[in-house]
Amino acid sequence: MHGQCPIGKESWCFYQQAIANGKTISEKYTDLPNILNIIKPVYLELCSRDLLQNCLHGKTQNANESFNGTLWRRVPKEVFIWLKTVKLGAYDAAIQFNEGYMGCLKVFEKLNTENPG
Repeated sequence: MHGQCPIGKESWCFYQQAIANGKTISEKYTDLPNILNIIKPVYLELCSRDLLQNCLHGKTQNANESFNGTLWRRVPKEVFIWLKTVKLGAYDAAIQFNEGYMGCLKVFEKLNTENPG
């Protein structure tokens, strides 16, 4: 479990500190063995080298950041705009984020407009 922890006396990991100082640590978790067995596979999967490679070069954007980018492409945050403009931009961003351009076409159909494309 400590293979991903920094090595050395200055490490925040108690286990790696103990090894660097020549101490022996016995890891006995008597209170939580079942929970540890449930969490450990998820932890090991999240620590896999392949998954961590994907986090390099800025590939760490989560869904919330992605939606924010979709919103701010429609509604400028550097200048003053009316509340109605912000709301319309947020609605449009939510539709496109959730359903793509097909969601926009559904809105056009509801408004009884011709297909713009």
